[in-house]
Amino acid sequence: MAKTVFIVPYPFIPPKNGGHWAAYGFAEFLAKERSLVVYTTFADKKTETPFTVSRLFSHRSWKYISPVIAFRFWRQLRQDRPQLIILHQHFMGLLLVPIAWLLRIPLAVYIQNLEYRRFRSMGKIWWPLMFLFEWWVYRNCRHLFFISPDELEPGRKSFGLDNEKCAVVPFGTAYTAPPAIDHHLSRQIREKHQFSPEETLILFFGPQSYLPNLEAVERIATEIAPRIKSMADFPFRFIICGGGLPKSHDWIRSTRHISYLGYVTEIEPYVQAVDLVINPVNSGGGVKTKLIEALALGKTVVSSYTGALGVDPEKCGEKLIRVGDEDFEGFAEAIVKARAKAFLPTPEAFYETYYWGNTIRPVIERMG
Repeated sequence: MAKTVFIVPYPFIPPKNGGHWAAYGFAEFLAKERSLVVYTTFADKKTETPFTVSRLFSHRSWKYISPVIAFRFWRQLRQDRPQLIILHQHFMGLLLVPIAWLLRIPLAVYIQNLEYRRFRSMGKIWWPLMFLFEWWVYRNCRHLFFISPDELEPGRKSFGLDNEKCAVVPFGTAYTAPPAIDHHLSRQIREKHQFSPEETLILFFGPQSYLPNLEAVERIATEIAPRIKSMADFPFRFIICGGGLPKSHDWIRSTRHISYLGYVTEIEPYVQAVDLVINPVNSGGGVKTKLIEALALGKTVVSSYTGALGVDPEKCGEKLIRVGDEDFEGFAEAIVKARAKAFLPTPEAFYETYYWGNTIRPVIERMG
């Protein structure tokens, strides 16, 4: 069977965040359909995976331009002779575009974000350089798989891409139905952190080393939590999970109605244990994978419009509530109202759309 090579330029085994799960889920389910080899870093743990792993480079920034890494790719690709090379993001394109061309192997990219738009939304003055780099890589690819349907058309127009080479491959879930409600797990989490059984637990998760997430935490503490306090007739607590909170934001740790837990090894038990998940992220790009994770686990999510981009609201029914990006009063009201809908099941249409076994189909179809 002809091989496919998937190149992930950062440690993702075992997966610890949304980007890691996007790479891992893509590889896991593609390996069910095709012979797959993943080229990744020395730092990836040597644990059992459902795909073959080749550890070829260190997790240092110079890997993107290193002639040594280029030679390793060349040597390994000549040995593996894949029918297709897929990059997880375009950053390895500087090395792989010429190597793929010389070896006559088609190249593809699984696009997590249009990076030039993400950096532009974050005020980075060098975003035009990223645009030029993305333009060059994408124009030299056979296939482009966009994780977000909202970025396919802008990407196609911005880079002058042919429709035939573009497809949407959403971030997926391994769940095909919502898991059963685990009341014992909820009690365990509450007892561990001394949360009251009467409190409504509202979760936001994501590394605060990423500026859009840090800004979302600021909004929770300064805009949303005070409004909830003025309108709610029930006890509540915001739980913040994700490492990287800067020292300048230590005040959040002592903010009333907020429990900052930092990085947790496994986020899924916390998602299952809380009553609601929120995502007041107003910048950045791509799909906010935390939404898919939470909805797949049967949670109701309140999100800003920007935070919900890339997720089809029609497939989510009443489980996804969207609010204007700066409408903090509306966001607080939505949380209060969503509390009554917290136990509605996630629609079957959501799982039909976002189950990895279905989302991966456009890749299989183009491989033949």
